[in-house]
Amino acid sequence: MRLRRMYAVLFALIAMLLGVAVTETDARGLRAAEAAVSAQVERAAPVARGGTFIGPAPLDTLHPVHRAATYVATADPVRPSETASIPVTIRNLSEATWETNGAHPVGLSYHLYDAAGDLLSWDGPRSPLSEDVAPGGETTVLMSLIAPRYTGNFVVRPDLIRDGVAWFSHEEAPAGSFPLRVTTDLDAGYGDSTAPATIIPGGEVPVELVIANTGLATWHASGPHPIHVSYHWFDGSTPVIWDGARNALPHDLWPGEKMEIAVAVRAPSTPGTYTLAWDMVEEGVGWFSDHAVPMRATDVVTVSSDITLYGKGWGHGIGFSQWGAQGWAQGAVGRPLTGEQIVAHYFPLATLGTQPATKPFRVLLSYPSTGCVGRTIFSTAQMSSAGGMLLVNDADPSVVYLETAPNQPVRFGVYGGTTLVAVDAWSGRTVFAGDDDSLTLIPKQWWDPIFVREKGLDYRGNMLVQVRDEGMLRVVNYVGSDDYMKGALPGEMPSDWQMEALRAQAITARTYVAWRQSTAGDRTWDVRDDTADQCYVGHTLETPRATAAVASTKAMILTYDGKPIRALYSSADGGITENVGCVLEAERVGDTWKCADGWPYLAVIDDPAEALAYDRFGGMPFDLWATSFTPEQIRHEIWVDYGYDIGGFVAMRFNESPGGRPISVQIDGTLATVDLKGDRFLRTTLGLRSTLVRTTPF
Repeated sequence: MRLRRMYAVLFALIAMLLGVAVTETDARGLRAAEAAVSAQVERAAPVARGGTFIGPAPLDTLHPVHRAATYVATADPVRPSETASIPVTIRNLSEATWETNGAHPVGLSYHLYDAAGDLLSWDGPRSPLSEDVAPGGETTVLMSLIAPRYTGNFVVRPDLIRDGVAWFSHEEAPAGSFPLRVTTDLDAGYGDSTAPATIIPGGEVPVELVIANTGLATWHASGPHPIHVSYHWFDGSTPVIWDGARNALPHDLWPGEKMEIAVAVRAPSTPGTYTLAWDMVEEGVGWFSDHAVPMRATDVVTVSSDITLYGKGWGHGIGFSQWGAQGWAQGAVGRPLTGEQIVAHYFPLATLGTQPATKPFRVLLSYPSTGCVGRTIFSTAQMSSAGGMLLVNDADPSVVYLETAPNQPVRFGVYGGTTLVAVDAWSGRTVFAGDDDSLTLIPKQWWDPIFVREKGLDYRGNMLVQVRDEGMLRVVNYVGSDDYMKGALPGEMPSDWQMEALRAQAITARTYVAWRQSTAGDRTWDVRDDTADQCYVGHTLETPRATAAVASTKAMILTYDGKPIRALYSSADGGITENVGCVLEAERVGDTWKCADGWPYLAVIDDPAEALAYDRFGGMPFDLWATSFTPEQIRHEIWVDYGYDIGGFVAMRFNESPGGRPISVQIDGTLATVDLKGDRFLRTTLGLRSTLVRTTPF
């Protein structure tokens, strides 16, 4: 017995050292509160009043733990800080009686959460049971509840407690759950706004805001005390402009009614980063926020004469991330993943399959393809091979125009804008001249690559040469799938990166070309050898590690519904991938842009491994970058790219996708307002690395 008392004292001392006070926080919006809390992992909870132990409950060997209970309760709206009595019906599903007296009586309490699922208060007041409850019995308790001091949607989770022992929810009796609405006569809810991301000092713009009358009384638009929409500007927690411009309601707003209203907002005159807080005001009486109604303070706005855009990532951010693959292969956030697991992470709805027997890949080497080596072919090209070549008619390979010696070049050109000419470079003899034919160069020894002087590279496979309509050459490399991959993989990913990252890149890149080939139609080539498709550097820059990665993934591709998917990838996605329907395929709807459906095999995926990836040069370099523009530059670029003169720049606002990238960018000017497709404006017009941007560091 003395030993048991000593343990009790020891537990009490530990409890006092570990005790933590939980305070109320602001309610967060009008979301589905009960669903949010149901998804919340149950917090480790303290044993409260009536016992001294705080923390995980000790095993009680003297008394049975009453583990099974159900709760049924609903609550009418209550006012801020009101003490309400809520009838809660509880059923005893355990095999022990709930006793109301003795050393450890059973009582009812609750835990309180806000609409976002954050804990506001764990230890509600105790409400005693009116009588003992036998196994299988039930009782209704008037649970005493102290409402939060501000309005909003909350979730109450009733929970039984055996004082001094444990909360029932610590064992096998989950707490109950019911929604609670705290409101008053004049209460407000705020929805989305079109607040600018950046605005010039003292600039004024209209902002669309959704407001809702969530109180018990009508909002009167006129009369001795009309209700207006207004705002405050905060620098941190300090108000810099309290009395924002008043904006009248167009009509009375009944309880439960909502509307979208245009609010004229003027920015502070001093540059800085501010919070724009929305608030309602009853003229002659006071601000709603002074009467227990939270303001909406979630719009962060940069006030500046210049425009600085902070971004993460490099590329469109759709599908596979190369730096992310490196991080997953390194085990940056857990165990290292294989190449197959990495592609499954980025394309979760696709299936890993086998590439069917297919024709050679056709790679465009000539203009408009620039080649990632910075060289291209315009109207002339000279080619040779270490083992010699055959120059044949493409339609009938039995027609041979020239058989070259080892390293003997053939020079191609265009005469008169339409005639294809082939010349033996050693003798200067014209071996072919024709207007409609296409020629093919075939290495006499299939393993010997063909060197193209204008590209400065060797290429496996054959070369097709013909004349384009513009009077320039079209040169297409016909190459087997894996031979192509041996030249494409080193152009897309450093060969000294993790082998599993290389394997994942090989699967993704092979899939992309297979998709391009399957959708080529009457096009005479499948992919370009530059960033429009993939950086293909031919045989010259092949590496043993890249070749090994290609060999270990031979014929592996990703499919959906039995077909190759459009496996897009980028250098870095900034920590989250994007729905293609919100970026490349966004649709114009009315005056703005909206997300299209996208592709069924893609999803928006969090990518925490990307920022933690590294290589021999250091960490991932695109975690956060910044680019600045003057208002005059923004005006000029819009004029050049779109033909609109916005006048003097005033403000910029983002219409963001669920993944956080602007679907569109709205620019307010003194002459015009334009709403521009996000990826084109940010990446093409402004030349940014990606579209995952903000006006403050993030």
